[in-house]
Formats: sequence, C-alpha cells, structure tokens
Amino acid sequence: MKLVEAILKANESAALDALKDMLPRAQPSATWAILTHAAAWHEQRTYDTPHSTILTFAIHRMIEELGPHSKILTEDTKSTPFPVPSDLKKHLQLVLIQRLVQYLTAVDHWVTEKGPRYYVKSGVDSPGNLLRKFTQSIREKSMIGAMEAGIGLSSMGEAIRLTRMAASMAAEQPDTLGHGFIMPISLLAEIPEAKYTNPTNAVLWHLMEYMIRKIPGKSPPKFVSDDQFKRPADPTDLTPHANLISTAVVEYGTLGHNGIFAHRIAYASEKGLIHDKTVNWLLDALKKNIRGEILKKTHLKTKNLIAERKGSDWESVPSAITLPSSENVHNWLSENFSEAWNAMRDLKSSTFEGMIPSLKKDDYNLVRAAQYALCSLYGRPNSSHIMIYTQGVWGFVDMGLISQDVAALQVHRMVREYLKGR
Repeated sequence: MKLVEAILKANESAALDALKDMLPRAQPSATWAILTHAAAWHEQRTYDTPHSTILTFAIHRMIEELGPHSKILTEDTKSTPFPVPSDLKKHLQLVLIQRLVQYLTAVDHWVTEKGPRYYVKSGVDSPGNLLRKFTQSIREKSMIGAMEAGIGLSSMGEAIRLTRMAASMAAEQPDTLGHGFIMPISLLAEIPEAKYTNPTNAVLWHLMEYMIRKIPGKSPPKFVSDDQFKRPADPTDLTPHANLISTAVVEYGTLGHNGIFAHRIAYASEKGLIHDKTVNWLLDALKKNIRGEILKKTHLKTKNLIAERKGSDWESVPSAITLPSSENVHNWLSENFSEAWNAMRDLKSSTFEGMIPSLKKDDYNLVRAAQYALCSLYGRPNSSHIMIYTQGVWGFVDMGLISQDVAALQVHRMVREYLKGR
C-alpha cells in the first residue's frame, strides 16, 4: 500500500520511490491493480468526469504497444508492438508508468469518508439475478445495490456479464463529450483480477459512483440492448465508417474528445463489449458531437490537410517534466532522432508538418515513440487529454482505420494546441 498511500497524500517523490521499489518485486498484474486502485480515488471537482482511469487505460495501452516488458507487463499481453530500438523502448516504458504515477499524485482525491468502500457484502445469488440487480440499482441510483451485484459477479468469475452490461448502459447517453462512454469503457478494461480484493472493490466503487450519476433512469426509447451478455459480442466491421473516424481525428473537438470517443467505440467493438446496434447508436452520437459534415476521402489526405489547415504555433516551448527516466529518453531522441525530435518542439508547427510528406514508412515507429515522449515529458503534471488522445489516434493505426501520416499530423496538431493546458 506504500504506493497508494503516497499518491493519496500527493507526495510525488515518495510515490515514484515506491514505484521503483515495487517494480522488481511485484507481479505485473499486481502493479496495475495497485495503480488502478489509486486511480479509483480520483475525485474530479472541476469537471464532471474523473480522468485517472481513462489515463491509466491509455498509458497501459501505450506500454503494451511498445512490446514486452518483464517487470511491467504480463506475459500473455496480446498486442502488436511497433518496433523501436530496445534501449529506447525500455526507457520510454518506464517514463510512461512514472508519468502515470506523477499524474495520480497531482489530481484531487476523495477524502477518506467519501471515497471507495471496501467492505460490501456480495451476497449469494445466480449470475442472472445479480445482473438484474446491477441494472436496477444503477437505474434507481442505489450505490450499495450496484456494489453488491458488481462484487458478486466479479467474485464468481462472471465479470464478462458485468462488463458487457455496464458497457451497454454506458452507451445509452454518452453526452456531448462522450465522457459517459469513455470513462466506463476505460475503467472496465482495467478492472483488476478478483483475487486483488481491495483494488477490485475500490475500482468497482469508482465505476458505480460514476454510473449512477450518468446513466438515465430509463433506457432511451430507440436504444436496442443486446439480449446476450454471457459471452463477448462479434466485433463490428468499422471500415465502412473510416471517413467518420478520420473526421473525428481531424475535427477532434475540445481537448480531443471526438477522437477519444471514437477510439473507445472502436475498442469496445473490437473487444466484443457491445454489439453492432450499439456500435451504430454510438456512431450516430459521434456524428452529432462532431457538429459538422463528415469529410470526404480527398479532404482527409495529409497533403490536403497541411495545405488547407494550420497547426498552432508556440510563443515558447512548454515546460519540461522531470521524471527518473526522462533524461534517458531525451538523450536517446536527441542523439538518434534529432531532426524530427527538434522539429516537433520547434515554435512553428509547420517545421514538423513539412517533414511528414517525406517520411518513410519505417520512420513512423520512431515518430510515434517521440510523440509518446513529447506528450509525457512536457506540459503540466495534471494534464491527461494529450496522452489519452495520442494513444487513441495511434490505436486507430493498429486497427487499420487511419494511416500513419494522418495520425502523426493530427497528434502533432492536438498536442501543440493543448500541451500547456489540460
């Protein structure tokens, strides 16, 4: 509990020291259970949605995408890594997990009396009855009932029912930023194994606290719920919607929310958390959130995006963030990828944008790694959206839904616009 306690006391140096001590000794699954446990204590006082579990999801995926790491990732992690030199990979993965710990210390936390509850009786019942209890409790705003049902389903190995029902309910009314869907999907992907009792209960508390505030008392009349929650749904083919997804990446909206919302829709579909009718319902919501026409294929070409639009210029380079492994990453990029790395941090956005058309296919792996580094090592400690958006956009590349050059351009533009903000 040293790491969780240091985070809740907002003691960054103690938290980073605890992480350093823990990584060589803890199983990776325990490490992520502990980090998600700490994230569950995030109370968002300024805005309606806490972002700790959303960022935990994003950084966990970034680390997975870089490839195996014996101290941070479980051996059975299913991901397709993008290849970068091993020394850069190792240092960047450490920077990312250190950045997550730093963020968790910097945000508001629930006070003990109002935060997660650990000792809730799960009760004994059938999975079907527990699922009905979960649904009814969320609709009726009953925190205890929802917790009892959630813990019961988790403890009896029926997490798939809980996950699929929660994902379906979260899709009903995702709001104009997509938060109502983004947050539950991010959290559901990070629920610890049931053997980690306190972390699991804390994370479920965090989920229930949010859902009873966001889920409507009745399902919308035109919403078609799945009738099968015992197993994952078949993934929906999103290639016919590639222009909509690309438009969400280009017209990314406030703090990148359109792109982030689109990514969680694609992720939930890929993992079988929602069925095709729910996917289409959410895509319609995404169209409304974009508030404009869906761009045609010709307008989504990189050369046209560069010619027709302009990225944000800076008056000064944003403040650098110091982490135990940040110097190693800075040094590697400065020595081995200096032209692009310097261009990304140039005061003029066009300096890096002008390089993109001449980049070779193999260059994009280092561009991606450098963008992961940029959004992690500059800005404010309590910023989250730039990292969340960056992971989501490159996630679309892995899904085959957008091209690498569009990803590099749009991440560059979003990060430059918001690096100094939230």
